[in-house]
Amino acid sequence: MRAKPAISAHRRDEAGLNGLRDAVGSGAEYVEIDVRRTGDGRLVVHHDREVGGLPLARLSYRRAKELSPRPLPLVDEAMEIIAASGAQGHLDLKERGCEHETVALAIDAFGPGRFVVTTREVTSLVEIKKSFPRTRTALSVGRNLWEPGVARDLAPLRQIRRAGADMVALNHRLARVGVLRQCGRAGIPAMIWTVNAEPLMRRFLGDPRVAVLVTDHPDTALSMRDNGR
Repeated sequence: MRAKPAISAHRRDEAGLNGLRDAVGSGAEYVEIDVRRTGDGRLVVHHDREVGGLPLARLSYRRAKELSPRPLPLVDEAMEIIAASGAQGHLDLKERGCEHETVALAIDAFGPGRFVVTTREVTSLVEIKKSFPRTRTALSVGRNLWEPGVARDLAPLRQIRRAGADMVALNHRLARVGVLRQCGRAGIPAMIWTVNAEPLMRRFLGDPRVAVLVTDHPDTALSMRDNGR
């Protein structure tokens, strides 16, 4: 019998450390955090480039916390909460320059093989594999239509191989128009994001090419997967 897809709790960091505690309490195998760096060098859990209308990369951590409408956890604090629960880390790098410190912190917090790093930056994954060859990585595929490089997302195998990635982190819309089929034929396991509608959850949970399903609703996904809903 094939292994069922693992579940990754997505973007629960928006509620700060309490949101992360809720995520680990769901029982999901992975909990995702987004990683960026402040102007004074602190690694923080934050999705967007800006805080309060200003670039995060130009702000001190103290100032960023003052401007942020939501809590702004430090990455090492978030990792400790996730690791203490027994869940694995899903570390989504949102910019260059965070690779080495993030992976080093993750090895200390989770241990080798207990986390996966995702990013759409090929060069970031190349750097990680060079310095930490046993670290699991996935190339994120699924740019917005107005972003440079979107055409490559329809045929990503060359980029995945160039990155040395172990998996592909694939937007669910691309997965449904043949990109998952390409990756499956190449033997590349897929993480599918972000799947919130129950019919799509059911579809991808039953797909042998899917290794991880990323969702804002881990409780629903776990119930569907484990109870055959």
